[in-house]
Amino acid sequence: MSITATPGRWLLRPPPDDARLLLFALPYAGVGASSYRDWPSAIGPIAVCPLQPPGRENRLRERPHRNHADFAADLGATIARYADRPYALIGHCGAVPYALATIWNLHDSGVRPPARLIASSWGPPQRGLYGRLNFVDLNAFDPMAEVKALFAQMGRARVPDDLVELAAETLVVDLETQRGFRYADDRPLPCPVTVLGWRSDDVVPDDLVHDGWDEVAEVRHRTLPGRHLDYLRCPDVLRALLAEELSAPAHTASE
Repeated sequence: MSITATPGRWLLRPPPDDARLLLFALPYAGVGASSYRDWPSAIGPIAVCPLQPPGRENRLRERPHRNHADFAADLGATIARYADRPYALIGHCGAVPYALATIWNLHDSGVRPPARLIASSWGPPQRGLYGRLNFVDLNAFDPMAEVKALFAQMGRARVPDDLVELAAETLVVDLETQRGFRYADDRPLPCPVTVLGWRSDDVVPDDLVHDGWDEVAEVRHRTLPGRHLDYLRCPDVLRALLAEELSAPAHTASE
């Protein structure tokens, strides 16, 4: 059983009062809110709100959630505090299952679901998991090497060994938890989804991302130039896409 965290600790900073829409950003596997370090704090009137789950970075002393339901219930308690104004969720690759679980938790708790989910580099959830690491033998792979390679691709080649070790431990927990994810809900997702692929993505290829999402949600399909980790840089093409996709939030199925 996971420890329920103080709701406010999910957010590095309070959302601004004048934001037209709050964009809650779930972290990349193995790292926390710092995976959004290169993102702007706002994209026009949209406030970017990086999320920090327990067990990562400044929350290392807290026990991480070991299943998606506990994660979703905990995060849902924080998002519910801000659901009186428009908001959206965004996640890249392995963050998407956590976003989906959170959306259903909010819906089933009677909280207004997000205006939109932006699901980057993840295929239709009812067909399983995606990405090489979700299929490796966890007893045989080297998480330290994986984290060092990830930091290098993020432009952070010189990272202290103790930080690499902590990130490696987080990555293992993420991968173990992800193995238990099953999306079997036969109800349409209670919010629209923008499914985003990257043209040169060699982790979850663009042609694998799109086909099948329409079975579980109201979907818009988009593809951007770039590789898998370009998402973490938030290039101009992504900023423009987010501004366009979130400019007129659609009504959710519950409204």
